[in-house]
Amino acid sequence: DHMLLVEPMRRWREHICARADLIITPSAAILPRDTPARRIVRLEWGADTDRFSPPDIAAPGAPPFERPATTVAVFAGAFRSWHGAINLVRAIRTLGDRGRSDIGAVLIGDGPELAAVQDAAAGLANVVVTGAVPHADMPACLAAADIGVAPFEIGAHRPLSLGFYWSPLKIFEYMAAGLPVVAPAVDRIPSLVADGREGALYDPTQPDALAGAL
Repeated sequence: DHMLLVEPMRRWREHICARADLIITPSAAILPRDTPARRIVRLEWGADTDRFSPPDIAAPGAPPFERPATTVAVFAGAFRSWHGAINLVRAIRTLGDRGRSDIGAVLIGDGPELAAVQDAAAGLANVVVTGAVPHADMPACLAAADIGVAPFEIGAHRPLSLGFYWSPLKIFEYMAAGLPVVAPAVDRIPSLVADGREGALYDPTQPDALAGAL
C-alpha cells in the first residue's frame, strides 16, 4: 500500500473505522491512531468451546488416525514455512536419536510445505502426516493427542518481524481441548501461554529447544 501514492488501503481502513459506532479488535494497534478509545473494545480471539473441550467433558468421537506413540504431540494448521510444522518432525527425530521413541507426532493440515514435511518424516514410524482433515473432525483429533504444538518460525515471514498482527487460532483450540501447549517464547505467545501453566515455552534460537520442551 505504501508503494502507491494515495495509499488506498489505509484510506479505506480510516473510512470504515470513522463510520463505525463500535470496533471490536484483538489489537488496537491496527486501528487508525485517532480512533477514540470509547469506541474500541479489545477482545482476544478464542475457540468454539461448544465444539472444543477436554475429552472428560464431551466425547468427541474417534479420530481419523491411529495414535503413533505413547505420548502424542499434535500440529494442526496450515503448512506454510513460518508455521514451522517441519520443526516438530525434526524434534521427534532428535528425540528418537536420544532413545525417546515413546513421543510421537500427528501433523494435520495442508499447504505448500506439506511435501517437505512428508519428506522429513520419512522413516519415522512414530510420525503421522494426515493431510487436510474436515474441521468437524478436529475436536476428535485434538482429543486423541496429549500435547498441542505451535512451532512458529517468526523469521520465515518478514511481516511478522515488522509487527504485523497475527492470531494463532490453533493455540486457543489446543487449550480449549485441554492440551498443554508447546510453543516458542516469541512475539504474542507468552501473553497467551504462560510457561509452566498453560504449557511449555522454548527459545527457538537454541538448538533442539523444541525437543527439550516436548
